[in-house]
Amino acid sequence: MLRLLAVCTLLTVALSKAVDSDFDWQNILKEQGFSEEDIEGFSQNEREAKVKLEQEEAEDEDDITWDEAKGYEECEEFMWWKKAGKEDWADKKKEWAANNEMEDEEDKDDEYEVDQYKFGGNKKKDKSCPKPKSLAEVCEDNECPPFEKVDVSGCGFEARKILAANWTVTKLDVSDMKKGDQSAFWRLFKYISGANDQGAKIAMTVPVITKWYMDDDYELVGAEMAFYIPSAFQANPPAPSDPLVRVERWDDAITYDRAFGGNREDEEFYVKQFKMLYKALAKENITPYSQMSITAGFTRPGWGRQRKEVMLVDAGSM
Repeated sequence: MLRLLAVCTLLTVALSKAVDSDFDWQNILKEQGFSEEDIEGFSQNEREAKVKLEQEEAEDEDDITWDEAKGYEECEEFMWWKKAGKEDWADKKKEWAANNEMEDEEDKDDEYEVDQYKFGGNKKKDKSCPKPKSLAEVCEDNECPPFEKVDVSGCGFEARKILAANWTVTKLDVSDMKKGDQSAFWRLFKYISGANDQGAKIAMTVPVITKWYMDDDYELVGAEMAFYIPSAFQANPPAPSDPLVRVERWDDAITYDRAFGGNREDEEFYVKQFKMLYKALAKENITPYSQMSITAGFTRPGWGRQRKEVMLVDAGSM
């Protein structure tokens, strides 16, 4: 189990790389073979996204509770902040702020890195854990896969039935996690940008998910990244031009998730989230499939309020 939890965290580093605000992401798009027309279209989307972000950050999010934001009631034993005194809580927030300031100074000397989810934004290694963006808000802004909330007892997780649908999928090279995830993302992004037999421009959906596969000894043996194909193309998905990209039909599946906000990258945090998910499921005698773990990114890293999830699939769905 400890090895499984450790393997689950490997996905975090590659999936949350940030880029400095002055990084010339347009050159990256040129290197990836996008046309000037495509780049201008992306630039327009970028400008619109920034305006929307400013409006979103100006909104008051206090009208939604933590449980509503996460989608489930938290287990009391996971509520460490209730055990801390008022003074301890204030000290913790000061510590988070100090850590973020220190890391921002250290990041000034870092080499530029390409984030596969965004073309710009602020580089920030957040050590805090703010309230996540609610799934309702996320799916209002972007199309999500069809799902039904499963009514199960328990705390510390949400259960969903992800309905059968077509996804575009590509393998992720786990021998070089940094390059592997970036290459996987760009292959899928090019597919929805027109690298398909219909030349179709397909809307970006959420979440971007990565499945991580383990053998019987919980050794990492492979990974895949996937985008949900939006409803407009579900009946007749375009065939990918890249032989490394494929379209798959996924059957209904029951999943269990824990959600969190912020821009966490540290492995310890992800270990903690998976560990709490396993503990919460064990309390309800729920057995997840142990040879695959999933992470899902529902929002654009570094831009506004975030929603990320760690997920496990019910053993009966495999």
